[in-house]
Amino acid sequence: MIGSNQSPGDVVASPSAEPLPAVLPEQGAEAPAAVPPPPAPPKRPGVFRRTFEWFWQRRALAALRAEGRVGSPRARALLRRAWVCVELAERAVRPVPVLVSGPADAPARELARQAVFWGLAAEEALRAGSSTDDGPAAAAPAFEVLWARADAALLAAAAGGEGSVHTLEAALKTGGFAAFAELSQEEQARQARELMTFARTLLTNLEAPRVSVDRIYFRRVWRTGGLLLLLAALLAVALSARAWRDRERDWARGRPYHTSSVYPNVGCKSPEQDCPESPFFFFHTLEDDHPWIELDLGGKRRFSSIRIVNREDCCAERAVPLAIEVSQDHKTWREIARRTETFNTWTQDFPPVTARYVRAIGLKKGILHFRRFSVLR
Repeated sequence: MIGSNQSPGDVVASPSAEPLPAVLPEQGAEAPAAVPPPPAPPKRPGVFRRTFEWFWQRRALAALRAEGRVGSPRARALLRRAWVCVELAERAVRPVPVLVSGPADAPARELARQAVFWGLAAEEALRAGSSTDDGPAAAAPAFEVLWARADAALLAAAAGGEGSVHTLEAALKTGGFAAFAELSQEEQARQARELMTFARTLLTNLEAPRVSVDRIYFRRVWRTGGLLLLLAALLAVALSARAWRDRERDWARGRPYHTSSVYPNVGCKSPEQDCPESPFFFFHTLEDDHPWIELDLGGKRRFSSIRIVNREDCCAERAVPLAIEVSQDHKTWREIARRTETFNTWTQDFPPVTARYVRAIGLKKGILHFRRFSVLR
């Protein structure tokens, strides 16, 4: 075109053509999928729960029961039969005294075969769970059927490997006792001992879950008993510490006392409040108008509590009504506590007071006797 800057090879776009839409980078490719956050690690149980699980082993017991091999009455009966056969086989191989007619390897081998048979029957009953307990026990299937149904891993574990399983299977399934008796003495002894070892290991493995349950119950009893003993020991220590602390706080310990009257030939001698000849009370008055017992603390003492243990064998009602009085000079007395209800042990706190003399005085005509009278600082 004349007057145009366009070169002959250029292509001129049509004025009516719409411009192509620009392709944005985020529109040309799909956005990457959001990656889910990793699962949070399981929360570890607290110290209390871990301690309780160690002590009670609830989860371990539940796991053993969930396996379904803890045992039913039928399975336990079959296992007992198997163990009897193992015991008889071992006694036949090692008799005491020695058998007069020669070795008993052939009978021992047959007993070991019976033990394996009853063990496999018990294994099937264990797998069946509690269904074998309903109704009369069904007759056990043939040995070959039991062997075919048995857990291959259980047999391999008892035999010591899959190769040994095939060897034992051949020995168990073929040859009756008459044919076996014709084998050499060495072969009889070898097969008898291999079968006895296999039978014992098989039965031990079958009973392992039940034994584990028994051990858990035993540990529960042992740990519970230990805990009770520990608590009893701690309680004894606490009571001893409290008694020692009270003795150290007691201004009346070892201090002389006097009473309004003395019942003849009973009670302890001042200043004792414990004596073998009077285990239930340490003093006993006659019937007085206002019976009393008076403690001399040996000097002015500051205290804020008294504790009186009443006579322990009878007559607790004689101690009330009762008042506690204090004095500095043994002339002027001031009441600081009073009790009107019958008691076995009376502990009374009050604002701290300072006095040398302390007495308990009955407020009516009667008899007075205590097991202990303490003045606590």
